[in-house]
Amino acid sequence: MALDLTLRGFDVNFCEHPDFKESFRNTLETKVIENTGMIEDKAKIHKLTLDFKEALEDVDIIYLVIPAIAHETFFDNIIPHLRDGQLVVIWAGDAGALRLAKRLREEAPNKKISIAETNTLPYGTRLIGPSKVDLFVTAKKMLFSTFPANETEEKLELVKDTFPVLEPIDNILSVSFSNPNPTVHPPGTLLNIGRIQWSKGDFYLYREGITEAPSRIIRKVYDETLAVAKALGFRMREFEDEQFRNPCSVMCVDFWAPFDKGGIVANMRGPSSIYNRYITEDLPYGLVHRSQLGDLVNVPTPIIDSIINLGSGICESNFWEGRTLVDLGLDGMTKERIMEYLQKGS
Repeated sequence: MALDLTLRGFDVNFCEHPDFKESFRNTLETKVIENTGMIEDKAKIHKLTLDFKEALEDVDIIYLVIPAIAHETFFDNIIPHLRDGQLVVIWAGDAGALRLAKRLREEAPNKKISIAETNTLPYGTRLIGPSKVDLFVTAKKMLFSTFPANETEEKLELVKDTFPVLEPIDNILSVSFSNPNPTVHPPGTLLNIGRIQWSKGDFYLYREGITEAPSRIIRKVYDETLAVAKALGFRMREFEDEQFRNPCSVMCVDFWAPFDKGGIVANMRGPSSIYNRYITEDLPYGLVHRSQLGDLVNVPTPIIDSIINLGSGICESNFWEGRTLVDLGLDGMTKERIMEYLQKGS
């Protein structure tokens, strides 16, 4: 994202957490990022830093582009330095906007910060070396909402120049439920867990892992998610049955490549271990709040629940302690109150 926006004429401040200083060292020293694949280019980034205060002091829009497992750490570092009028966009959110809103309400209630999130990242990429990224596919459609939702159209105008493919949708849960990763990754990974361990990393989820049977489970996760959304009364990204019937599942639908998109995605290696983010991120941060909201509206989610339980056992963790309704500030609310809160923020 830093390279892409720089090449398109935007000034980018790129901040990494100090814990990753060594892996980020080459980028810090050269200030140059190189890309192969769909974009064969490199660029010098406007500012690179490990200092969150320095990164945030002269910007109006903040793009938080990290796995959900790192949200709390980055929230810890940005909240003290946010100033009135800034917009924080979380890519992809997994309802992280609600989590950040709750923390701001508790830790910095007087700050006037706008928050938004998207349902997916703008790219399919892999890091292939220091300061070097291989870009496989780009998004041709992404969903966007703010918290509260009544600011969506206004804030979308601020970010449309950076990503014209962004489209508005009802609210933050509409966006979170529309993230394809928690729908596709956990079933595809858990149903191939023996192969992943045996191969010691030589595994390709989209080439060999999603056959007819895993595809049926992916579809059931999607159906349960959609049923919860409809019971609560908001829209989410909907797919046709045929779009589940290929090795890339619905991951390919909203992305573009100049040639053989399916073949390109199929050659993306991974996951390489049982502790990959396809489990450790997508289960606790992507599926738990879907299940708990299902309980709230009396919509059963037996497949989603089974996946969370199975993943917890495989990784010897309790993924039910992930992103809960308590974390999102939704605990104790009725369906009607949740919808009002998502729309108005109060």
